[in-house]
Amino acid sequence: MGKICVVVGTRPEIIKVAPVILEFRQRGFHDYVLINTGQHKDLSEPYWELFDLKPDYNLSVMAQGSSLGIMTSRAFQQLDELFNEIRASSPIDAILAQGDTTTVMVSSVLAFYRNLPFAHLEAGLRSFDLMNPFPEEFNRKVTSLVTQLHLAPTAKAKTNLLSEGVPENRISVIGNTVVDALKFVKNLPVFSDPSFSNRELNSTFYNYERHVLITCHRRENHGGNLLELIKAVSRLAKDQQDTFFIWPVHPNPNVRSTVLSNKDLTSFKNVLLVDPLEYMDVIKVLSNCHMVISDSGGIQEEAPSFRVPVLVFRNATERTEAIEAGLSKLVQANAEDIIHDYYNFKPEFGKDFENPFGDGLAAKRAVDLLFQLKM
Repeated sequence: MGKICVVVGTRPEIIKVAPVILEFRQRGFHDYVLINTGQHKDLSEPYWELFDLKPDYNLSVMAQGSSLGIMTSRAFQQLDELFNEIRASSPIDAILAQGDTTTVMVSSVLAFYRNLPFAHLEAGLRSFDLMNPFPEEFNRKVTSLVTQLHLAPTAKAKTNLLSEGVPENRISVIGNTVVDALKFVKNLPVFSDPSFSNRELNSTFYNYERHVLITCHRRENHGGNLLELIKAVSRLAKDQQDTFFIWPVHPNPNVRSTVLSNKDLTSFKNVLLVDPLEYMDVIKVLSNCHMVISDSGGIQEEAPSFRVPVLVFRNATERTEAIEAGLSKLVQANAEDIIHDYYNFKPEFGKDFENPFGDGLAAKRAVDLLFQLKM
């Protein structure tokens, strides 16, 4: 018998793969190898600690100032060499990766080169625009070409795959493991502690009754789009002094320098511009939010679990389930539109409401299917 290689590289991947690893442990299965490519190397350590995970191998595919091409080539070389090293000691039965990053695309191609089964967690998301989001749409389409086990989060994701000619017997709708991760986190004693690990949040958060979380990182929102968001948040903060706007600023220089250099935004006491937060702090903030304005895919999936509406700061989203359920709304990169929707978008969460992205049992279904694939 061989091993299952589980490859992650970014914070969202750690969060969404963690429930699968925890399910492995629950079943007493330890014949897996956890590989970290290091795409988010400097920001990932608290995420490993939260889920009590430790990679078996740490790579370094990111080099300061490197292009996407160089990073991709480093990922190919380092993962290829590592797979050879692992296979020298014991066979590899399958490779699993989650999402749409370069780590995922490279892992799937290397599995194909080795004629190994590849399992794609969160398969089938599509924007139907190859350049948006870039390069994620390209990554997931390439990944789907060589995947043997498509672990689709929703029925819509399955429909997307079927329309591309993927055989139905290779697709299973399991839900999204991000809901499993939330379930795990909400059961930890630290979640019930109202304090935050971030000092700035601790000193200001509970001085306000209403809270709004803002995140922005996608390439499509660099430049003019980001300036419109800044303009909107500045006006909202000025008009709503009783509302606290929390903005964890992404480390990408195209985002960070633009946000932190804006004198209007930095002048408001009820706007907190803070370094990226630990996952537990993010979830605590989210659970207390009045609204979210974000281009994050994970937050679109997490917010419904806390009955929090999301203004999705994008032209289109591959997570349309919440949009169609009336829980989220696409908002254009225009300050007036953002402000209008902030005041007027008021979804209703019924008594029997359930998160459209999952029921918290996705990891169990994924592991059942992985064991069948492994056999």
